[in-house]
Amino acid sequence: MKNFTPNQFKTMIPGIPQMPQTPLQGQVSIGGGQSFGNVLSDMLGNVNNMMNKSEKLTEQAVTTGKVNLHEVMIAMAEEEVALGLTTQVAGKFISTVEKLTQMQV
Repeated sequence: MKNFTPNQFKTMIPGIPQMPQTPLQGQVSIGGGQSFGNVLSDMLGNVNNMMNKSEKLTEQAVTTGKVNLHEVMIAMAEEEVALGLTTQVAGKFISTVEKLTQMQV
């Protein structure tokens, strides 16, 4: 079997993205140039909006009865999934921070 260098291997398979040659420094950005903190803040804001929507629809259904029950149930299910995902992401983030603090330099 022939030994390949990484560059030869990359040319054999089209579509493999090139890794940056310079080390990343400073603020980590995602997609449109937003920082990780901004993305996380936006996501938590969206989860909060889902929770508020669910609560508002539930309140309207109980008080006025003019809200479709299906809409209330869908909003509650969306809230449950979003909150579960947020909890898992927070747990992974805390675990990662703990691992980073235990690393020896």
